Amino acid sequence: MKTSIIRKALAGLVAAGTLLSVSACGLQGDAANSGSGSDSGDTVNIGVIYPKTGQYAEYGKLFQQGFDLAVEKVNKDGGVKGKKLGLKYFDTQSDAKQDAAVAPKLVADKSIIAVVGDYASPASAAASPTFQQAGLVHYGFNNSAPTFTETGDHVWTPQIGQDKYQKANADIVAKKAKKISVVYIENDWGKQAYQYFKEEAEKNGTQIVYESSYLPDSTDLSPILIPARDAKPDAVVDIGYGPDGALVINTLRDKLGYTGPYFGGQETKEFLDLAGKNAEGAIITGSFSATGTKDAKAQQFVKDFNAKYGNNPGNFEVTAYQAIIDLAYAANKTEPTREGIQKGLQTVTDFPLYQGNGGTFKFNLKNRRADNIEPILLIAKDGKFQQYEG
Repeated sequence: MKTSIIRKALAGLVAAGTLLSVSACGLQGDAANSGSGSDSGDTVNIGVIYPKTGQYAEYGKLFQQGFDLAVEKVNKDGGVKGKKLGLKYFDTQSDAKQDAAVAPKLVADKSIIAVVGDYASPASAAASPTFQQAGLVHYGFNNSAPTFTETGDHVWTPQIGQDKYQKANADIVAKKAKKISVVYIENDWGKQAYQYFKEEAEKNGTQIVYESSYLPDSTDLSPILIPARDAKPDAVVDIGYGPDGALVINTLRDKLGYTGPYFGGQETKEFLDLAGKNAEGAIITGSFSATGTKDAKAQQFVKDFNAKYGNNPGNFEVTAYQAIIDLAYAANKTEPTREGIQKGLQTVTDFPLYQGNGGTFKFNLKNRRADNIEPILLIAKDGKFQQYEG
């Protein structure tokens, strides 16, 4: 109910124009820098709201690699119904105020047939009401908050929900530990994710001997991690993002002498670089393994990604790549228009799936989430993540 009220309030503010004065470094877009967006009649565009700068810039970089590679593939394969596909990038820093402020600009650009992004669910949700009112599909490819699609029928996501992610997380933790300390990031996503984890942990009989949240911009977590260690848990669990996951494990290992199992972090170079040797053995839930996938098209994606960027893709790159492939697939099944994208998402039942075990997927029309994408487990080993069978 609280989330619904906030969304309605944001929609009203946008409609009144009161958010348009917000200073956002990407409000004019940076399509010219992307080299793919165009206003010519033979090109249709997908709008991208993402964090090119700011605290989440690492994710923006990974997303852009996936987006750009996907557009190359789509256009190499003939584009969408004879038209070229382009991207128009808008840097929002994944900040809710900036997302809400930039949304009307994307709506006004008639060359944009759909929007993908943002990184964080709260930021994305701030823009959704504007896209919904305009009949423009908002494809929140990275938004795992189960309530994300509640804004309306033009809001979709193929992302695995936190209910599924945290069930998998709690289940693997239960195999390794009977009593645990849990810390989690203090935002809507973190609190919701922790509740899902806690419910599953209780079902599994896992005892949570200590719990605490922390602020997203924390620099010293010792005050909450000392009691987490002193509770003598069999394992420590962090529910958060990559940088804070590294801060948690570095504090535990280097300052507090904790040597037990750790569940936390994210599959990014940033996490591995920040955590260093302390990342070894960290277990996370994910949706893709470049070295473990057995799906032929996913294996080809890995080869193409390596050829372009010189390294294997991870979860964030593949979800960004798949988002563009999904929307192009919908456009080719119907037509490359705003109406065509919506119709395609409603009717297509064989979207090519790169995540999980591959194959194809379709959307559940009741909640506009993917029906059959399941999480996998990943473990940090020898400085990189690989699939973990548990």
